[in-house]
Amino acid sequence: MTRLRAACLLTASLAALMPLSAQAASFNCRLADKPDEVLICQSRELSALDDRMSSLYFTLRNRLRGLQRSALETQQTAWLRGRMACGRDYGCVLNAYNSQIQVLLNWR
Repeated sequence: MTRLRAACLLTASLAALMPLSAQAASFNCRLADKPDEVLICQSRELSALDDRMSSLYFTLRNRLRGLQRSALETQQTAWLRGRMACGRDYGCVLNAYNSQIQVLLNWR
């Protein structure tokens, strides 16, 4: 097999796998450029937590109105800044998601 043909097969194989790793509920992994986002896109566990957190957040947000909705959005923005501050620290991002999921589950 020629090197060119082998390279083409490898590229095609990798391209076929790309859509599987390019999924996150709250952002497009193909556009991820921040360290925390890249880390999330590279981890099935963090990506699954992102899916869960995003689903909880949007379900809750869609039920709220007025000041409650505004408070939730403000809290989520602050949480996002905190997650971004984690950079590529896996444990920090993991803890951020677990904490935010609990906040959303207990939101009143």
